[in-house]
Amino acid sequence: MSFDIVTMVEPDFLRITATGKYLAEELFDFIELVRSTADDAGRNRVFVDCRQIDGDMSEAERFEGGKRIAEVFGSRLKAAVVLPAGQVTKLGELTAVNRGAKLLVTESESEAVNWLVKP
Repeated sequence: MSFDIVTMVEPDFLRITATGKYLAEELFDFIELVRSTADDAGRNRVFVDCRQIDGDMSEAERFEGGKRIAEVFGSRLKAAVVLPAGQVTKLGELTAVNRGAKLLVTESESEAVNWLVKP
């Protein structure tokens, strides 16, 4: 992958921090990596910090990513994704949620954490 991943198991969720360059052709692999890392850690709540990834996603990529998240995460994995300021459009979130996923996409770490820890 064109970015590095650091994981940290916290009391209520798994934190995944990604740094590097965004490449559309790696999006599905990244989604699979998040799921497998959560499975390996025994966590069903994941905080995904993408604020240090360079590059922009097209709306089509957001839509396809949302569909893939719903397929891979289903309803058993609750994930909050934090993106850099100005990059949140909610299309990927809406696409995933409309297909049964538990996903929040936001610019705010505190919003993401609060949402994740709610029952």
